[in-house]
Amino acid sequence: MQRFRLTSRSRRMTTLATALAILAICTQSGCSLFVMAGKALFGDPEITAPFSRAANVDLRTGKHRVLIVASTPEAIKTEFPTTNTDLLERVNRHLKTAGVNVVNYNKVATWLDDNGGYWEDPNELAKAFDVEYIIHIDVSQFRLHDTSSPDLYQGYVAGAVYGYEVRTGDKGKAAHRIFNRAIEKEYPEGHPQLSDRMSRQSFHQEFLDRTGLHLAQLLYNFRTSDIEF
Repeated sequence: MQRFRLTSRSRRMTTLATALAILAICTQSGCSLFVMAGKALFGDPEITAPFSRAANVDLRTGKHRVLIVASTPEAIKTEFPTTNTDLLERVNRHLKTAGVNVVNYNKVATWLDDNGGYWEDPNELAKAFDVEYIIHIDVSQFRLHDTSSPDLYQGYVAGAVYGYEVRTGDKGKAAHRIFNRAIEKEYPEGHPQLSDRMSRQSFHQEFLDRTGLHLAQLLYNFRTSDIEF
């Protein structure tokens, strides 16, 4: 009987063919399947967060103290008055779970209340808090419904995330921008959800949870299995 040996090139081609087949299935069955299959084939690799690359730092070590602030325009505050606090709470929670040394958002809120409820310059924050990095989440758009129908839920958030490194110079502490990332997230992606299946409040909280995780994962490294779709 003739025997065939699988060469290293053949193994690579087989792996590639398998990956392509899984990718084809992913387009039909959803990317969660792709992540699980990819993990089975290649392990569970770590994803380097955009901020980690920009700052050349791994925040999960806990060696670097981080301050998170959020801002939204008045139009969003009118309809969703607690959006800033809601996002800060969720981002802080994910960062702490990952081991990031982050300033408690309640302390940030107290400082803001004591200073008129707002800040104009990140240098103010650099001088007020003992931190090495400041992250500013600037939300420009936030909605819960599909634009074409109020009977459909489809959360949408857009804006930018700015990162600053706090440095001490001759004039004291100052914030230097080292990171700038546009954000745009839609949930559920591509297929709005009927509003009669869930209360508006429940969907609002679910969308905030997804948005909070998405924003947090811009800042710290994570595993592919931690990606949520």
